[in-house]
Amino acid sequence: MPSALAVFACRPNSHPFQERHVYLDEPVKIGRSVARCRPAQNNATFDCKVLSRNHALIWFDHKTCKFYLQDTKSSNGTFVNSQRLSRGSEESPPCEVLSGDIIQFGVDVTENTRKVTHGCIVSTIKLFLPDGMEARQRS
Repeated sequence: MPSALAVFACRPNSHPFQERHVYLDEPVKIGRSVARCRPAQNNATFDCKVLSRNHALIWFDHKTCKFYLQDTKSSNGTFVNSQRLSRGSEESPPCEVLSGDIIQFGVDVTENTRKVTHGCIVSTIKLFLPDGMEARQRS
């Protein structure tokens, strides 16, 4: 069976990352890179200090033909079009996402000691159905 596809494109206000093309054969973990899981163009692992290791999940539901995003108890939050999905360190209910939505993982964090700001991941997401057609967008 062909797979649905999520394309994460970096926005100007984001911690920089290369565009990602992630096939959603099963729920895909979004998170911070660790030694055994490095960023790649076909995954949702980011080299970004403000993400949790297990930050969120994204998946495609074949029954409803919809895409969903869920915060998995991240410290700094997951946002869809500037709306936070859950309170700090709480799992969110699944949230339907549409093609063209602005997805943000984490918030900018400034270290007091070094006056260094660590940026968050901000992405425009393009979603494609298993037949290759772009999923519906917000009206």
